[in-house]
Amino acid sequence: MAKDKAPRLGLFHHAGDYVVAALLLFSLGRAHTVVWPAAIGCLALANAAMTRGPLAAYRKVSLPVHRIIDLVVVAACIVGAIVVREHRTDALVLVAVAVLQGMVVWLTMVAKRARN
Repeated sequence: MAKDKAPRLGLFHHAGDYVVAALLLFSLGRAHTVVWPAAIGCLALANAAMTRGPLAAYRKVSLPVHRIIDLVVVAACIVGAIVVREHRTDALVLVAVAVLQGMVVWLTMVAKRARN
């Protein structure tokens, strides 16, 4: 039973990474300040596409490095929201993405600990 949950957990996390990247890149169409969503979205997309996982395109990045990049994406979204706080919608999108990415990372860590 535990063997079945491990691939699903990786699939959930990997799909969440792609959703985060897509949200950031789709937000470029209406953003006043496009630098933050573009840079963070490209980083998140590269992270999702290059990590060893079920939905990876290239499988070049190890999982410990992927975990660090996930946290960098969360931190960059928070910093970006502070920087673009004059444009509330841009800041709200960045905060929402930071919360979403943070929840994906947190749920993955909690599920791995519960499994052990």
